[in-house]
Amino acid sequence: MTIHDSFESALYVATVVEIARKFGVTLESGSDFDRYAELIARGRPEQPVGVPFDPVHVRFPEDDGFWFAGTDQNGKLVFTQAVRLLRVEGQSFCDYMRANYVAFPPAGLPIDFDRSFYHPGPGARRMTGTIAYHGDVWMSGDSAYRGTGLSSILARLALVTSLMTWSPDHMIGFIIKKLAFKGLGEREGYFHSDPASLHWYAHGRPDPMVAHMCWMNREDLRHLLTIPAETVMA
Repeated sequence: MTIHDSFESALYVATVVEIARKFGVTLESGSDFDRYAELIARGRPEQPVGVPFDPVHVRFPEDDGFWFAGTDQNGKLVFTQAVRLLRVEGQSFCDYMRANYVAFPPAGLPIDFDRSFYHPGPGARRMTGTIAYHGDVWMSGDSAYRGTGLSSILARLALVTSLMTWSPDHMIGFIIKKLAFKGLGEREGYFHSDPASLHWYAHGRPDPMVAHMCWMNREDLRHLLTIPAETVMA
């Protein structure tokens, strides 16, 4: 990553933090996922921490992940997201996911792994190198934030921080079909999508929960820095 990219990334992060402050949201970040799990258990008990970031299920070096949590003026949790590096070890992301897709289930659902499957798209087949996974994105349905664009700009905070921290070859996330069709990936800043990548069958349910894979490469992440953060806001 160039010095110019680092400078632009830092300015972008500072702008997002200031936008959040104007909405009364205080951001906390860290790499201790025990702390992250505790925040979610207290502030979002109805939706457990995602498996890829749950220290009960997985451990990874602190340098390989970070999280953001936002609280309102009363200390109530209103926003979460997390990022971690995936060690694909020289293989394509497609091959990595064929062997590891069961590690990315939707939170809080009893998944029937025998029926569930991964269906790679062309983007995943081309991806190699350092890959950052972005997930556990959640925002309170409080009317104070609905329709403001705040959730979109906070999601971009993770993308820019990943560029500044690791300069990954690719950044990926999974979005359920219903939200993907509403443009959530694009609103969060992603440039590309592989449709119908994951099919999750819950026990006792006949139809799957389908997820699209949204993704960006390093060039896309750098271009994101050229788009003023304020243009995302409603």
